[in-house]
Amino acid sequence: MKKLFLNEFKAMDSSIQNVLQSGLKFCFVLCLIATFSLTIYLTVHNPYSFYFGINILSSALFFSVFFVICSVFVDTIRGHKEK
Repeated sequence: MKKLFLNEFKAMDSSIQNVLQSGLKFCFVLCLIATFSLTIYLTVHNPYSFYFGINILSSALFFSVFFVICSVFVDTIRGHKEK
């Protein structure tokens, strides 16, 4: 199953792969910002910093899953359309 999923990403169109990689880099930056905010919460104990960090972290994780699912979906549609 794991090899099948990885082969799906390797066989993906290059333009879709570029969008996927850019989206995952953006989500990684959001995760770093959230981690920084949660680190500030540990030192300052500001509840707004905690809520900001948790919301940004959950959004970044949601967007990363969204990018992966949509890239596979678009590649599948493009593959069926070319046949």
